[in-house]
Amino acid sequence: MRISIEFDSCWQTGFLGDDLKKPIIHSKNANKHDLKGYKQKFVATSKERGEKPTPITKNTVLGILCRLVGDQRKLYQARNSENYYFADIEPQVSFSLSRINQTSQELIYLTNKSDDRCAQSTFLGVLSSDNPWFFSDVSSKLWSVLFLNKEQLLDFILNNEVENTEVDCSPKNLISRIEDISNIKVETGSVLMTKKRLIFDKTKEIEKKENLLETTLEKAKVKSPNSQSQIVKHEIKIKEINEEILQLKEAFLQIEVDAEINEQDLKIANVIRYLTNKFPGNEYLTNDVIYPLSLYAAALYIQAERLSKIRNDLEFLKDKKGEIYIQGFSKRGFNGIRDWLNRMAGGRKKAVGTPCIVQKQSGVLDININVSRERAEQIRNDIENAGVSSFYLGKKGLAYVARIDPREVKS
Repeated sequence: MRISIEFDSCWQTGFLGDDLKKPIIHSKNANKHDLKGYKQKFVATSKERGEKPTPITKNTVLGILCRLVGDQRKLYQARNSENYYFADIEPQVSFSLSRINQTSQELIYLTNKSDDRCAQSTFLGVLSSDNPWFFSDVSSKLWSVLFLNKEQLLDFILNNEVENTEVDCSPKNLISRIEDISNIKVETGSVLMTKKRLIFDKTKEIEKKENLLETTLEKAKVKSPNSQSQIVKHEIKIKEINEEILQLKEAFLQIEVDAEINEQDLKIANVIRYLTNKFPGNEYLTNDVIYPLSLYAAALYIQAERLSKIRNDLEFLKDKKGEIYIQGFSKRGFNGIRDWLNRMAGGRKKAVGTPCIVQKQSGVLDININVSRERAEQIRNDIENAGVSSFYLGKKGLAYVARIDPREVKS
């Protein structure tokens, strides 16, 4: 039988490498290396663009045939399955090209598909040397509040004074600091708790241990220890739990009378009251805890405001309405590096973009399959039932089935 396919503007150039030892499991994330998945990598290097000729091959033809009968898997996946449609007739498949009436070359600008929106943690811009946010005589003071510890931060918010410490405000140093104060798993970014929350958490710990003690005693009643060693082991466990409960209760009482905790609790209450009045509509206390990043963001606006009151040449700190506005920061949070530094650098920059020459071709592909008339009719019916109207031939371009002839092909 013969299947004639007409195609137009199909790429004859590729940019991806190939691996003959492809695993069947396909990686869910094409941009993340996965030892269990398969990823076609760009073959370009810093010295070569990497485009290579990719003419139509028998693998291309077999991939098209699978698509025509409704199998949308990758060819290597179909071949490795038990129900591969063309498993018994692959050797009988051949092809030829005819009526190649147009071959053209086109210059394209190749970018990674994922580059349409760079990651929140990515800075791709270039800061100009006259950028006032980072290279003016006030920039090191502006960003200095980000480097205060939590105790100093609370004091700064309440003292109504400018923080005059000067710091290294290079983007690299600022990014590193923001990452620290955003990480609640480390001390720098760990949450601030009110006295009420400390008491609540300690109460929960005590209840958990008391429930464990009750469960352990109930189990011993249902199934008493038999041997002397089991009895000793049980008694030791009960003693340890009781000691832990006692320690937790002592810690609970300490919270009530600890001067440092009471002082900080009062300071936190004053800070929350101050910020709520200063920035209405912004909440800084959630379930009796404060995330430090929200305080640092608020402090940044407070520092900018205090600086603008003692200097009249800081217009870059204000928006068109004359209000303090710091790109990338709200009054209670951080919107990500992409929104912060890329905008300040004058807009987002492309991470990947390479001019490459692509060869395109139009013509007719004749696929010959040396099978019986009965099998040929079956293939034709399956193609018609799948109802594939048009498809890609190779990477790009348009192709469609022009004619299917189930008769034997004469050589």
